[in-house]
Amino acid sequence: MKISFISLFTLVLMLVSSLAWAEEASLQINDPWVREAPPVAEVLAAFMIIDNHLAAEKILTTVTAPAFNKVEIHKMIMDDGMMKMQAQPQLVIAANSQRELKPGGYHLMLIGRKQPLKAGDKVELTLKFADGEEMTIEAPVRRFVPSVNESKHTHKHAE
Repeated sequence: MKISFISLFTLVLMLVSSLAWAEEASLQINDPWVREAPPVAEVLAAFMIIDNHLAAEKILTTVTAPAFNKVEIHKMIMDDGMMKMQAQPQLVIAANSQRELKPGGYHLMLIGRKQPLKAGDKVELTLKFADGEEMTIEAPVRRFVPSVNESKHTHKHAE
């Protein structure tokens, strides 16, 4: 059975376009940023939106940042009328959904700053997932002005 050149070319073109579509339809990190803190602050917070366009959940297990000694996944919780941070062992991003890391919710705690950072600087973050995938992104440092609701809460780190 002979395959014509046009048929073969069409088949290759379809395969390449489907691979490109599969690459686009995976995991995306949108609007990453790090909250500016006073120069003496050793801990900063990072935020972003993680869009999972896959048919399977993705599990963020660890994050590293060269500018910090350690990065932890945290969630804000209400405990006895006080907002507290609670470290999380992982962050699940359900299939075909998104997880927003934002002030007052899930976020990344960047611990042990190694250099001064100010608005306009960039922080490199490497996100590692349970399936072995890694993504390295740059998150700009931004000034943050809390909304009325966020400024009413007292933040305390849960032990």
